[in-house]
Amino acid sequence: MGDTGETDNAGKKGRTAYRKVWWMRFWLPAIAVGVWWFFASTAVSAYHLAKEGVVVSGVVTEVDRFSRTENNTVRFTTTDGRQIETTIAPKTCELKDPGATIQIRYVSSDPHNAQDTCDQARHDMSVGAGLGALGLTALSAQTWRLWLRHRKTGQLPPAYSG
Repeated sequence: MGDTGETDNAGKKGRTAYRKVWWMRFWLPAIAVGVWWFFASTAVSAYHLAKEGVVVSGVVTEVDRFSRTENNTVRFTTTDGRQIETTIAPKTCELKDPGATIQIRYVSSDPHNAQDTCDQARHDMSVGAGLGALGLTALSAQTWRLWLRHRKTGQLPPAYSG
């Protein structure tokens, strides 16, 4: 009689683990698509800043050192005469004091998408997003493979030991 109770308990745990895998096979690919979208947008932004970027002088109007990400608020004039005020988050550059002159790189089609010229054209975000997207895609494929294998054989996956 004790064997039947243990078998039922193992079966319940197995079904619980199976349900977790069943839902993960839908959520992981959706998250991976979102990360791929972020990777594509940062890669396109980096490409446009590197190839079509216009360099102008700007003036730091405000410095935010106490937020989670440190920012310089800068004002600059585009080549067609528009006054733009935007926030840049220096990656490798240091924060400047208000009133300091800095070199700004921007794309004429979107001048609010600007950055300090001492930074790469947002290459680091693009690489990190690409690696994250690859990892999530591999995990999604593995989850689908596991689910299909257990569905085909009729076996439940081993119980989750967490």
